Amino acid sequence: MKRSTDRRWSPAEIRQNQKEHYAGMAEHPPDQKASADFHRPAYQANNMIRIQGQQLEHITVEEYLAKKYHIKEADAGGAETGRK
Repeated sequence: MKRSTDRRWSPAEIRQNQKEHYAGMAEHPPDQKASADFHRPAYQANNMIRIQGQQLEHITVEEYLAKKYHIKEADAGGAETGRK
């Protein structure tokens, strides 16, 4: 169903309404809490990345497995299995 043109806004009326709306918003300062929320970093990603970087351990695979499985000494070259 076609809408009549007397009920629709023209593009010029839409632009004028937007200008009036934004001009009215510019007269009132934003809420302090809203301003603080807007200016904080998103998800505090810098802090999370820094913490994860500190948690990383730069060890070899053998050292990781020895630590994980509580192995006191490294394997003696496969002596118990007969492999080299």
